[in-house]
Amino acid sequence: MRLFYFLLFTTLFLSAQNQQYSLSSINSELLEDADAVVRLDKMMITVEAYNAMEVSSRRVVTVLNENGQKHVDAYAFYDDNSKIKTLSAFVYNSQGKEIKKIKEKDFIDQSASGDGTLYSDSRVKFLRYTPVSYPYTIVFEKTYTTADTAFLPHWYFLDGYRVSTEKSEFIFDLKTKIPLRKKEQNLEDYAISVESVGNKLKYTAENLKAIEGENYSPEFYDFAPSIKLALERFHLKGVDGQAKNWSDYGKWIYNSLLRGQAELNVSTINGVKSLVAGIEDPKKKVEKIYEYVQNNTRYISVQLGIGGWMPISAEEVNRVKYGDCKGLTNYTMALLKAVGINSYYTVVYADADQRSLDAEFPSLQGNHVFLNVPLNDKELWLECTSQIVPADYLGTFTDNRYVLKVTPDGGELVKSRAYENKDNWQLTKADITISEESGVQANVEIVSSGTQYNQKFRLPLKDEQEKESHYKEYWDYVNDINLTKISFENDKDNIELKEKVSLSSNSYLSKAGDKVLFAPNMLNRNLFVPKRYRNRKHDVIIKRGYLDEDEFTIALPDDFKVESLISPVNLKTEFGEYTISMEKIAENRLIYKRRLLIKSGKYSKDSYEDFRNFRKKIARSDNSKIVLIKA
Repeated sequence: MRLFYFLLFTTLFLSAQNQQYSLSSINSELLEDADAVVRLDKMMITVEAYNAMEVSSRRVVTVLNENGQKHVDAYAFYDDNSKIKTLSAFVYNSQGKEIKKIKEKDFIDQSASGDGTLYSDSRVKFLRYTPVSYPYTIVFEKTYTTADTAFLPHWYFLDGYRVSTEKSEFIFDLKTKIPLRKKEQNLEDYAISVESVGNKLKYTAENLKAIEGENYSPEFYDFAPSIKLALERFHLKGVDGQAKNWSDYGKWIYNSLLRGQAELNVSTINGVKSLVAGIEDPKKKVEKIYEYVQNNTRYISVQLGIGGWMPISAEEVNRVKYGDCKGLTNYTMALLKAVGINSYYTVVYADADQRSLDAEFPSLQGNHVFLNVPLNDKELWLECTSQIVPADYLGTFTDNRYVLKVTPDGGELVKSRAYENKDNWQLTKADITISEESGVQANVEIVSSGTQYNQKFRLPLKDEQEKESHYKEYWDYVNDINLTKISFENDKDNIELKEKVSLSSNSYLSKAGDKVLFAPNMLNRNLFVPKRYRNRKHDVIIKRGYLDEDEFTIALPDDFKVESLISPVNLKTEFGEYTISMEKIAENRLIYKRRLLIKSGKYSKDSYEDFRNFRKKIARSDNSKIVLIKA
């Protein structure tokens, strides 16, 4: 009888275990619009001291399809200051049956730095699992200890778009009297319970449905529920710190990471002074020194210990002729100081998303540094890691966001330069010749500035095949395109790129009996129409506006005339403006003009359909044709 009950208990236990991770046990609402379901995401952080922390986590993810693979997140970083205690994973099939057990030795172990890194002590162990079929479930567990408490793990209850959460649990236990700051963001719209007993915090969320991504929506981290924590006394790679506001953080960076690193020897100082000898304009001095740094150094990442945050010395960069963003920025700052120009090491989140440092939550943030140079009449910005970016140009990498300017007196949160709508300008002029026998030929000149320059300035550095591929993709609606000439003029002083392209096509014209159809906007069509949503969830965000102006002169064959010109279009909306016109300027000679202004800004979600209709009208008009008939 005992054997019977034992076997029965074992059968029921194994059945329950299988059921726990089976696909059928997931609430059907969590499967809607989802590529993966996070069954459990649990993290426990215990801070024993300002320089002693343990982090344990258990993460269970059911991957529904190939797109859900990126949500497995089975990895663990380590270095001399962070040690992995436990690391394992288990894989279950769609019925919840275990099919694979993965031990720590089975994880791939490699450097956590990219190809541009000279040396680094940061490493990562990660799981690379290729499933036989979908769906499957992976259980990933890890525990690590670290002396680094400057960056406490942030917690997001949702991973991103198209992933739902069955249960999320975040526990923070502070076993010391160090002051703790926290920021709870966007919790009010979700069923998230909060428990606080002494210095122990616990957050729990259940059954959070997947969110579908939307065109022109805010960044996910702006509206997703999250928790941020920071200790006012912390430790980073052997360096202690104490800060509670942005001024404190800037002062700590200056005193603990920068002080003494900008010293140059007498020979180097004399060399840089001779470099700018005879130049009176401070801006010209800055440009000369920036050009010198670009021509004489190269970017290589150095991430060893505190070197991941502290720049190598300016004199060392001068000797070896390389450095990472920190080292090259510090070096440029030191050279400028040698000729009497003050500049400031500046911390930023560098990416196209325009992510700002969180003004409401001072803490160690950012992933990059660049240089701020205040002059009498303006503020210059230098991207010291690039050998080709013009002086005082930010592009989309660091534009229009809050950054931390580090000064001897402390940190100052400031806004990097924003490029206004009309600053992001592109002018396209062309002479187009139509021939019934040989098709269409065009000589095109394009001038770009602002963020539109950002999209183009690397083109001159590409090989001929890459240049051809770029233009064939840009004008992908022109069939049978043949590029006969490509040249560039990169004006770094005015930060403008001029492209000159000659092209032809034997298939651009289409015939309908004796008539020939021709689309006048041959060289700058904007055919993108945002996706339609039945129930728009988020406001409309246009991060960067721009202005396109086009003027095409069109020469017709002598024996053809236009049956009718394109009717003028004049659209004015809160999102922008669009106008086109076409007129006859001589016998068999037409001129087509187009102007498109898109305005950056935040617009109500209720206006999304109006925005979509605006873009539809633009696409329709840009694609319109005229009819040519025999004279």
